[in-house]
Amino acid sequence: DRMMGVGSSALFNTMSRLVPDGAVLTVDVGNHAYSFGRYFECGERQSVLMSGYLGSIGFGFPAAMGAWAADPTRPLFAVTGDGGFGQYLAELTTAVKHDMDLTHVLLNNSSLGKISKEQRAGRFEVWQTDLHNPNFSEYARLCGAHGVRVTDADDLDAALVDAMAHRGPSLVEVITD
Repeated sequence: DRMMGVGSSALFNTMSRLVPDGAVLTVDVGNHAYSFGRYFECGERQSVLMSGYLGSIGFGFPAAMGAWAADPTRPLFAVTGDGGFGQYLAELTTAVKHDMDLTHVLLNNSSLGKISKEQRAGRFEVWQTDLHNPNFSEYARLCGAHGVRVTDADDLDAALVDAMAHRGPSLVEVITD
């Protein structure tokens, strides 16, 4: 039942082209953070906020909310995985309540991918890292935000442009391979 999905290099190359100068990007903990570091090319006056990676999965979306509160005039992007956002997904209702203008890019691989990778590296059996996720884009719409799901790299540009144009919180759920 898994869809093939979008490669993280395609996603972050697209974001490199589309994220405006002066943006703040908050990045959660997980494999997507490594891919972000490898493939995202910062533009002029962009700020990247990261947690320091000390077991702080779930940092990305609440950090974006804090960045919005600090300066709601800057373009704002949260980059998270499904595991991290799953820990704080109810906060989307707070973002809607306060009309926080932020674009959330969520990479969904239906697993705690970083933990699986660590288990394989330690030559352990991959154990208890599969996630049972909702359709996050539908969840976003139920909460009153803009939500779209992307399963094909050819749809990334349009999905991100629409999400960035939306006033208020938006979520782009990217099914990753």
